[in-house]
Amino acid sequence: MKGNREKQIINISILGIIANLILAGVKIIIGVMSGSIAITSDAVNNLTDSSTALITIIGTKLAQKKPDKNHPFGFGRVEYLTSMIIGIIVLVTGFEMGLSSIKGIFNPSAVDYSWVILIVLFITVIVKTFLAAYIEKQGRKLNSGALIASGKEAKNDVLISVVTIISALVYMFTRLSIDSYAGLFISIFILKTGFEVLKDTINKILGEKIDSEVKDKIFEILQSSESILGVHDLILNNYGPNTNIGSINIEMDYKKTVGEIYPEIHKLQMKIYQETHVYLIFGIYGVDNTSEITKEVWRILKDFKQSEPHCIGWHGVVIDEKDKRIFCDVVLDFSCNRSEIKSRLEKIIKDRFKEYTIVVIVDSEFS
Repeated sequence: MKGNREKQIINISILGIIANLILAGVKIIIGVMSGSIAITSDAVNNLTDSSTALITIIGTKLAQKKPDKNHPFGFGRVEYLTSMIIGIIVLVTGFEMGLSSIKGIFNPSAVDYSWVILIVLFITVIVKTFLAAYIEKQGRKLNSGALIASGKEAKNDVLISVVTIISALVYMFTRLSIDSYAGLFISIFILKTGFEVLKDTINKILGEKIDSEVKDKIFEILQSSESILGVHDLILNNYGPNTNIGSINIEMDYKKTVGEIYPEIHKLQMKIYQETHVYLIFGIYGVDNTSEITKEVWRILKDFKQSEPHCIGWHGVVIDEKDKRIFCDVVLDFSCNRSEIKSRLEKIIKDRFKEYTIVVIVDSEFS
């Protein structure tokens, strides 16, 4: 499955290289013929697309390397570095095009368009539109940031060619040359795309919030089990596309033995991995739903959540009768004084259960 994914990415990238080299060659010829900065810039951008496709192939090949003792989680994150390199290339291209266009505004050169040139440009727009849509669609299907970045860059090419055609038509009908202004307009959009690609990639490397569809699927699988009373604290670490390792806490009846629990958890663990490519380690809260103390703590926590705007939720109420301790987890947002809220909640519960030691654990919403 994984090998097939990488093969598809490489094949799509090769298609991109061939198409962009052909388009670049055509545009270089008509750019020289017409003396148009916009068309020449467009050709350079196609060459850039070919280089980004080549980088995608190299990155995909490196990401296929098997895990070793120094990299036990594999090399999947190389694909994110590939996307970052593509983003930098796009930015540099946009910056250089912007400089050339500004120079052209202050030192304009003669241009010479013809209907033949316009027809050729129109055909390249049609070809690039289909290519851009195909590459980005396949990138999302294969969860490849590099292909998505290449698809976005290809969309820029379509915009570039459309603006170039408009500037050519304006010149042919009015003899007013807006070629350099068109090139500057194009460079701004290229820079915007470069920043977006870099932003998306850096977020993945830093550790962004899990995709809501993956989260919902995991919760759906776990909540389908009658043995599980609650699902909380999902934490995922991403090591490349389709490579996620994490942990989750579940609530189960405290009377169940390890022998009873294990087969069910193992079955759920395997099902989650098969359907989401996520490998989860389970933590367990042993909960007594029949305990009057548990029910009273639930009531206190419910009232606290309603009155405290920074409280997102609560769970994991465990009563330790042997050592006279009450445990509970409270989920708080990131914009509050956590220690103050924790102390306040512990005091509220302590006032109700003076003979118990209260242990409130503050959680974050990671997913």
